[in-house]
This record gives sequence, structure tokens and C-alpha cells, in this order.
Amino acid sequence: MTVIQPKKITATVAMLAILLAAPAIIIAAEAPAGQIARVNDAAVLRQDLDREMKLVSLKLARQGRPVDPQQLKRYEGEIRETLINRTLLLQQSQSEGIDVKDSPVAKALDEFKAAFKDEKAYRNALAEMGFSEEMLKLQIKNGLTIKTLIDKEVIQKISVSDQQVRAFYDDNPNLFRKPEQVKASHILVQVPENAGEAKQAEALAAIQALKTRIDNGENFATLAQENSDCPSKTKGGDLGFFSRDQMVPPFSEAAFALQPGQTSDVVQTRFGYHLIRVTERQEEQTMAFNEVKEAISARLRQEQEGKKIDVYLEKLKEHADIKRFPL
Repeated sequence: MTVIQPKKITATVAMLAILLAAPAIIIAAEAPAGQIARVNDAAVLRQDLDREMKLVSLKLARQGRPVDPQQLKRYEGEIRETLINRTLLLQQSQSEGIDVKDSPVAKALDEFKAAFKDEKAYRNALAEMGFSEEMLKLQIKNGLTIKTLIDKEVIQKISVSDQQVRAFYDDNPNLFRKPEQVKASHILVQVPENAGEAKQAEALAAIQALKTRIDNGENFATLAQENSDCPSKTKGGDLGFFSRDQMVPPFSEAAFALQPGQTSDVVQTRFGYHLIRVTERQEEQTMAFNEVKEAISARLRQEQEGKKIDVYLEKLKEHADIKRFPL
């Protein structure tokens, strides 16, 4: 399905993504010891950059994209801008008297801890990131402080009208089309692709015997529960609704050739041998406006947020003394 969905990201991740936006950079000639930048009267330290770089490295590694130190260096400039923007926003928060209490910080810390299976795993993660718990609490408090400022100065001033939402729906019909779908159940007799002829013949004989029993009137769902090698057997083989591109081609071709109530002949895929029964069909359709208007509104709000936060940051920078030192 191509229908848009609002992005599901945490406030902290969203803020970091926004704060990576970098303006034109002017580098000062001399760097005070340990500093990579200065924002008004606050120093941005090399150790803070190194810690953020480590976090980026860990994140990329967990995404299956490990980088060596030389490759990682290309992120230094962007991360420095993140630290500069964060410092500037914290200074503005202080000037507006924004103070985040201990209770929301403690709640956010508990939510962070809940992502780990036990205290040991949590402590190991802190060590890997180079954080003490007190440092983590400060990071959380700073993030919540910045979020409070952005909510007050930017987010609360954003509005999306019904007319804008309707115009987006009318102008982007392809985003709201549901492809043709079928609802089907299957029975799988699993056999590896590299199985020998004897194993394949055994599996084929087993699925053909099941097909005969179905043709003789036995219940498909019961046979699936008793014989299928797919986890769907607990639901009588029910796979729910799916479109053509959600299944491997031989399976989809067979399923979409059936009418409700029909059962396929034996179908072979890389997983083994299948029998497929289609129970419902849904033709291609366009989702109604009322089904998607909330998702469109969220999408348009997110787009406005990114643009308006950039504008807000630039206004703050017009009145700030920012120096960047060689990295």
C-alpha cells in the first residue's frame, strides 16, 4: 500500500534530526584548548564532540553500516553544528525561564531503562556510550528543556487547515490507492531448496495427499493446524489480506488466480510446497478522505515544523556570537 503514514519518531530523535541542519560555517583562526566552538559565553568542547561521534558510530553499526574512524570524520562538521544549535537553544531556554522538573526526567530515564532486559544490560549500554547515569540525566533534561522551548515558540504556532489537508489529498491521488488484495490461508510442507530428490519427493507426496483429503471434503483449517510447517497453522493457516508484491511470485500468482472458496493445486516456492485457499478478494480502491485525513494533517504539520524550526534557529543565530574553531 502506498498510502502515507505519519512518521513515528520520538521527540528526542526528531530534535536531533532537525538540529543537524547546518548554516554557512565561518572558522575562527585560533582554537582555545579543548574547544571546537564557542556560543556566546559557552564553550563547546572536543570531548562532547567525541562522545557524540561515538554515539553516531554505535548507531551506524547497529544499523549494519559500520564505519571506520576515517569515514566517521566526515560527520564531525554536522555534529558540531548539532552541539552549537543545542547550546544556543539551551541558552534561549534559560533566558525565557524554562525549567524542567525532576519528575519528567525520571520518567524519561525509566522509559530508557525499560528498553534493556536488566540492570546489567543498561549499565553496559551506558559504558559503551561513555555516559554515567548523571550525564544521561543531564542529556535527558536538556532534551526536554529544548523540546519545551520549541513547543512554546514554534509548535504551538503551527496550524494546518482543513483546506490544506483536502488539497493534499486531491493533489496526490496515487498516495491513497490500495492495491488489489486477497485474503488467503495456506498449508506448507517445508523442504529446503537444496534438498535431495528423495526429500523433495517425500514432501510432494505429503502435500498431494493433503490436497486429496481437501478435495474429499475435509476441513482446510483443521488440516493446516495439524500438518502445516508455517507458524500460521495456529490460525488454521490464515495469512490475512495481502497484495501481490507481499508474497513470493509463485505464491502470489496462484493466490490471485483463485476466486473465494477455491483451493489451488500444489504450488512450489523456495520454502517448499503449498496449498492455498482464498476466502475473500478486494479490488483496487482509493482510500476515502476521512480514512486518511488525520495522517495527512500529521504529515503537513511535520513538514511545517521542520521549516519553522530552521527559521527560528536562524533568528537566534542573528543575535548570537558564534565562533567555530578548526577540528
